[in-house]
This record gives sequence, structure tokens and C-alpha cells, in this order.
Amino acid sequence: MESLIFSIKQKLPELTKTEQKIAHYVINNPTKVISMSVQELVSAIPTSSASIVRFAKIFCPNGFADFKLRLSAESELNQKIYDELDPKDSIDDLKDKLSFRINQTLIRTNSILDDVSLAKAIKILNRKETIVSFGIGASHLVAEDFQQKFFRIGKTVITNNDIHVIATILLAKKQQAAVLIISNSGETKEAINLARLAKQNKIPIIVLTHKNESVLAKMSDVVLIHDDSTENSSLRSAATTSLIAQFYAIDLLYYSYFKLDFSKHVKEIISSQKFIAKNFKEED
Repeated sequence: MESLIFSIKQKLPELTKTEQKIAHYVINNPTKVISMSVQELVSAIPTSSASIVRFAKIFCPNGFADFKLRLSAESELNQKIYDELDPKDSIDDLKDKLSFRINQTLIRTNSILDDVSLAKAIKILNRKETIVSFGIGASHLVAEDFQQKFFRIGKTVITNNDIHVIATILLAKKQQAAVLIISNSGETKEAINLARLAKQNKIPIIVLTHKNESVLAKMSDVVLIHDDSTENSSLRSAATTSLIAQFYAIDLLYYSYFKLDFSKHVKEIISSQKFIAKNFKEED
């Protein structure tokens, strides 16, 4: 289950001033809140009972009682696990924090990735002969991962992090092609330019991003939303959890596509494994 305290921390920027005041009290006093009534919380903050109930329902639709139950379920967690990084962290602290954040990212990505959108993306991938995958920076690693996975089952995928090269390829293949654009922000200039080119030439666009309201998302035929809330802090030391969320989404696309023609794709995998074993076997 997704951590309640963690969810509250990540949602803070979206909350009203009153909700933020309640949020800070809950974050700083989780054990205390478990045993408090609505009226006791009203007096402690202070705020109105209606505001407390509304706040609780943001995270627990069943209301304040359910909110306290979820809070009590994680009351034993070390509170510093919610913070990204601290100079005093031990190796064990870092291991706990990273595994916690990765787990929360996968839980949220799993819940927000829409089945209908995934099915639409698979239809496009199946219908088109060539897929052009594109990402800048860390997102290019995901574009390459998509390529190597689909290569293994006989799908033609072209990727390059040079926008001029990829645009030329896309135009040359436009009748048979679809484009997969990976951008965490959904606002990358090169990615937007590529999407604009694809749209002008009626090439289907699949976008993998964490922002549903981004420019890229609005330009796409299919948008796949992943979570990167664990990196929405003042310290974003690396694109760690957003990459994991993107890789997870690519794996879902791959397995969903794989099962469309399971027997054929199994044969493709076995064939490629045999070829590699025969021609690239390491000598003792």
C-alpha cells in the first residue's frame, strides 16, 4: 500500500493554505494524530472540522476514521525515511530510503497507468511496421531499452538522440511509422518539435510522461502517465525513480505486445538466443 505520510508530502504543493497547515501538523505528529478526534485536531491546529474532513478525504475517500487507520498502519516507520537525502545518512539509511522510494513509485505508477491508454498504444505498435523511439538525456536510456526489447521479437525500432537524425528517419518512414516520445516533464523542446513534425505528417504519437497537462501530452494520440512524485522535492539529485517508473511502463508495453502473438514471439526469442550463443560464444 502507498505510504500515507509520503503521499501527503508529495501533494503539499497542490494543497490550499489551510490544507497545508493540516498536512504539516499530521506529518510532524503522526503518532499523536492517530488517537485524536476531529475536534481535538481542530483545536490543536487550529482549523475547522469541515477542513479536517475534506483534507482526510483527499487521501482516504472513506473519511477521517479510515485516514487514522492508514496512519496507524505505518506509525512504526522511521520518519527520516521520507526525506530524500541527508549528509548524516548511513549506507543502511540510504538503502532503506531508496528501496522505499522505488516501491512507492512503482505502486503509484501501477495505479495511474491507464489500461485503456495502454491498449491503444499496443494497437498502434501492432499496426505500424516501424517504431521511432525518442528521448533526451536520461529518457534516451528508456528509448534504447524499448528498442532492444522489441528488437528481440522482430519489431523494427529506430532510436537516436540526435533530433535531426531522428526527424529525417521519421519522415522517410512516415507511412509505416509511429513515434514513441519519452519525456518526464513533457516540455522538452526537442521532443515537442518531433511531436509537431509527426502531427503535421499524421504519424501516430505515443507519449510517456508524468504530466498529463504537459504540451507533449496534449499533442499525443496516446499518453501514458507514470509517477515521479518522489523526485518533486527541492533536491532532485538524479532522475532515479522517474527512470524506474519509465522502465516499468516500457516493460508493460513489451509484455502486453508480446502476448498478442505469444508463440511467434517465443520463437523469435529462442532464435536470437541460439544465434548469439553460436556466433558470439566466449572462449575459455
